[in-house]
Amino acid sequence: MEHWIGGIIGLLCVLQLLQGSRSTTYEVIGDEKTMDIVCDAKEDKGNVPIREVLDISGLSFEVADDLETLYYKGDIKMLMDLPSGPIGMQLDVFRWERSQWHPTPFCLKRENLCKSLINPRELWYPIFRNIPENEMICPPEKGHIYTLKNVSNHEFVRNMPHVDIAGDLKAVVHLSTGDLKTCIVFFFKVYAN
Repeated sequence: MEHWIGGIIGLLCVLQLLQGSRSTTYEVIGDEKTMDIVCDAKEDKGNVPIREVLDISGLSFEVADDLETLYYKGDIKMLMDLPSGPIGMQLDVFRWERSQWHPTPFCLKRENLCKSLINPRELWYPIFRNIPENEMICPPEKGHIYTLKNVSNHEFVRNMPHVDIAGDLKAVVHLSTGDLKTCIVFFFKVYAN
Protein backbone atom coordinates (compact mmCIF):
# COMPACT_ATOMS: atom_id res chain seq x y z
CA MET A 1 0.00 0.00 0.00
CA GLU A 2 2.79 2.44 0.92
CA HIS A 3 4.49 1.69 -2.42
CA TRP A 4 1.29 2.52 -4.26
CA ILE A 5 0.84 5.85 -2.39
CA GLY A 6 4.47 6.74 -3.12
CA GLY A 7 3.85 6.05 -6.83
CA ILE A 8 0.80 8.33 -6.86
CA ILE A 9 2.74 11.13 -5.15
CA GLY A 10 5.57 10.68 -7.67
CA LEU A 11 3.10 10.82 -10.58
CA LEU A 12 1.54 14.00 -9.17
CA CYS A 13 5.01 15.58 -8.92
CA VAL A 14 5.79 14.70 -12.55
CA LEU A 15 2.42 16.09 -13.71
CA GLN A 16 3.09 19.32 -11.79
CA LEU A 17 6.49 19.61 -13.47
CA LEU A 18 4.95 19.07 -16.91
CA GLN A 19 2.26 21.68 -16.13
CA GLY A 20 4.95 24.27 -15.36
CA SER A 21 6.96 23.49 -18.49
CA ARG A 22 4.15 23.84 -21.03
CA SER A 23 4.85 26.00 -24.03
CA THR A 24 3.07 29.32 -24.45
CA THR A 25 2.78 31.91 -27.20
CA TYR A 26 2.91 35.51 -26.03
CA GLU A 27 1.43 38.38 -27.99
CA VAL A 28 3.50 41.52 -27.42
CA ILE A 29 2.18 44.94 -28.42
CA GLY A 30 4.38 48.00 -28.07
CA ASP A 31 2.61 51.03 -26.68
CA GLU A 32 2.47 54.35 -28.53
CA LYS A 33 4.19 55.84 -25.45
CA THR A 34 7.32 54.02 -26.67
CA MET A 35 8.10 57.09 -28.76
CA ASP A 36 8.93 58.81 -25.46
CA ILE A 37 12.02 56.76 -24.59
CA VAL A 38 13.25 58.95 -21.72
CA CYS A 39 13.58 57.25 -18.32
CA ASP A 40 12.25 59.13 -15.33
CA ALA A 41 14.75 60.48 -12.79
CA LYS A 42 14.12 57.62 -10.34
CA GLU A 43 15.00 54.95 -12.94
CA ASP A 44 17.81 56.75 -14.72
CA LYS A 45 21.25 55.66 -13.49
CA GLY A 46 22.97 57.17 -16.49
CA ASN A 47 25.31 60.10 -16.86
CA VAL A 48 24.16 61.06 -20.39
CA PRO A 49 20.46 61.52 -21.29
CA ILE A 50 19.35 59.26 -24.16
CA ARG A 51 18.19 62.31 -26.16
CA GLU A 52 21.87 63.36 -26.34
CA VAL A 53 22.79 59.92 -27.75
CA LEU A 54 19.89 59.20 -30.15
CA ASP A 55 17.62 61.41 -32.24
CA ILE A 56 14.30 59.66 -32.91
CA SER A 57 12.48 62.79 -34.08
CA GLY A 58 12.55 61.32 -37.61
CA LEU A 59 10.34 58.39 -36.54
CA SER A 60 6.61 58.29 -37.10
CA PHE A 61 3.98 55.60 -37.01
CA GLU A 62 0.77 54.67 -38.76
CA VAL A 63 -2.11 52.92 -37.03
CA ALA A 64 -3.40 49.73 -38.68
CA ASP A 65 -7.09 48.91 -39.16
CA ASP A 66 -7.16 46.91 -35.90
CA LEU A 67 -6.40 50.21 -34.07
CA GLU A 68 -3.76 48.37 -32.02
CA THR A 69 -0.94 47.63 -34.42
CA LEU A 70 1.46 50.46 -35.22
CA TYR A 71 3.94 50.54 -38.08
CA TYR A 72 7.03 52.62 -37.36
CA LYS A 73 8.99 54.23 -40.15
CA GLY A 74 11.71 56.83 -40.37
CA ASP A 75 15.23 57.41 -39.15
CA ILE A 76 17.06 56.97 -35.87
CA LYS A 77 20.22 59.08 -35.88
CA MET A 78 23.30 58.67 -33.70
CA LEU A 79 24.22 62.03 -32.15
CA MET A 80 27.59 61.20 -30.62
CA ASP A 81 30.56 58.87 -30.90
CA LEU A 82 30.56 56.11 -28.31
CA PRO A 83 33.60 55.15 -26.25
CA SER A 84 35.35 52.09 -27.65
CA GLY A 85 34.45 48.67 -26.31
CA PRO A 86 31.32 46.52 -26.18
CA ILE A 87 27.96 48.01 -25.25
CA GLY A 88 26.58 46.39 -22.11
CA MET A 89 22.85 46.16 -21.47
CA GLN A 90 20.73 45.52 -18.38
CA LEU A 91 16.96 45.29 -18.97
CA ASP A 92 14.49 45.15 -16.07
CA VAL A 93 10.75 44.56 -16.54
CA PHE A 94 8.05 46.22 -14.42
CA ARG A 95 4.29 45.53 -14.33
CA TRP A 96 1.56 48.14 -13.82
CA GLU A 97 -0.58 47.02 -10.88
CA ARG A 98 -2.68 49.01 -8.43
CA SER A 99 -1.75 52.33 -10.07
CA GLN A 100 2.01 51.91 -9.82
CA TRP A 101 4.94 50.09 -11.42
CA HIS A 102 6.06 46.97 -9.58
CA PRO A 103 9.30 45.11 -10.30
CA THR A 104 9.05 41.61 -11.77
CA PRO A 105 11.69 38.88 -11.60
CA PHE A 106 12.24 39.22 -15.36
CA CYS A 107 15.45 40.80 -16.54
CA LEU A 108 18.04 40.38 -19.26
CA LYS A 109 21.71 41.20 -19.21
CA ARG A 110 24.01 41.24 -22.21
CA GLU A 111 27.72 41.95 -22.11
CA ASN A 112 27.76 42.73 -25.85
CA LEU A 113 24.53 44.23 -27.15
CA CYS A 114 25.82 44.44 -30.73
CA LYS A 115 26.27 40.66 -30.96
CA SER A 116 22.86 40.01 -29.47
CA LEU A 117 21.06 42.33 -31.92
CA ILE A 118 21.86 40.01 -34.83
CA ASN A 119 21.21 36.77 -32.94
CA PRO A 120 17.99 35.09 -34.26
CA ARG A 121 17.39 33.57 -30.80
CA GLU A 122 16.99 36.96 -29.11
CA LEU A 123 13.54 38.41 -28.38
CA TRP A 124 14.25 41.66 -30.25
CA TYR A 125 15.49 39.97 -33.43
CA PRO A 126 12.14 40.42 -35.27
CA ILE A 127 12.56 44.20 -34.94
CA PHE A 128 16.23 44.47 -35.90
CA ARG A 129 16.02 42.07 -38.84
CA ASN A 130 14.01 44.81 -40.59
CA ILE A 131 16.93 47.24 -40.58
CA PRO A 132 18.84 47.07 -43.88
CA GLU A 133 22.02 44.97 -43.54
CA ASN A 134 24.28 47.79 -44.75
CA GLU A 135 22.90 50.02 -41.92
CA MET A 136 23.24 47.39 -39.19
CA ILE A 137 26.54 48.79 -37.93
CA CYS A 138 27.14 48.33 -34.24
CA PRO A 139 28.53 50.14 -32.42
CA PRO A 140 27.49 53.10 -34.55
CA GLU A 141 29.51 56.26 -35.09
CA LYS A 142 28.23 59.82 -34.77
CA GLY A 143 25.90 60.64 -37.67
CA HIS A 144 25.02 56.98 -38.43
CA ILE A 145 21.38 56.50 -39.38
CA TYR A 146 19.19 53.43 -38.87
CA THR A 147 16.14 53.45 -41.14
CA LEU A 148 12.95 51.69 -40.08
CA LYS A 149 10.40 50.72 -42.72
CA ASN A 150 7.04 49.44 -41.50
CA VAL A 151 8.43 47.90 -38.31
CA SER A 152 5.47 46.55 -36.38
CA ASN A 153 4.91 47.01 -32.67
CA HIS A 154 2.93 43.75 -32.72
CA GLU A 155 4.87 40.50 -32.41
CA PHE A 156 4.24 36.93 -31.32
CA VAL A 157 6.87 35.16 -29.25
CA ARG A 158 6.26 31.43 -29.64
CA ASN A 159 7.25 28.30 -27.72
CA MET A 160 8.23 30.06 -24.51
CA PRO A 161 7.91 28.60 -21.02
CA HIS A 162 4.65 29.58 -19.37
CA VAL A 163 5.19 32.33 -16.77
CA ASP A 164 2.91 34.97 -15.30
CA ILE A 165 4.04 37.97 -17.36
CA ALA A 166 0.80 39.12 -19.01
CA GLY A 167 -0.30 42.71 -18.44
CA ASP A 168 0.85 46.29 -18.93
CA LEU A 169 4.64 46.29 -18.75
CA LYS A 170 7.60 48.55 -19.17
CA ALA A 171 11.21 47.68 -19.81
CA VAL A 172 13.86 49.94 -18.32
CA VAL A 173 17.07 49.47 -20.29
CA HIS A 174 20.43 50.66 -18.99
CA LEU A 175 23.17 50.85 -21.62
CA SER A 176 26.85 51.38 -20.91
CA THR A 177 30.11 51.51 -22.80
CA GLY A 178 33.34 52.90 -21.43
CA ASP A 179 32.36 55.74 -19.09
CA LEU A 180 29.06 56.47 -20.89
CA LYS A 181 25.83 55.30 -19.25
CA THR A 182 22.32 56.01 -20.48
CA CYS A 183 18.77 54.77 -19.97
CA ILE A 184 15.83 54.00 -22.31
CA VAL A 185 12.30 52.97 -21.40
CA PHE A 186 9.78 51.00 -23.53
CA PHE A 187 6.10 50.40 -22.75
CA PHE A 188 4.17 47.36 -23.99
CA LYS A 189 1.31 44.95 -23.32
CA VAL A 190 1.69 41.18 -23.16
CA TYR A 191 -1.08 38.62 -23.64
CA ALA A 192 -0.58 34.89 -23.07
CA ASN A 193 -2.29 32.64 -25.66
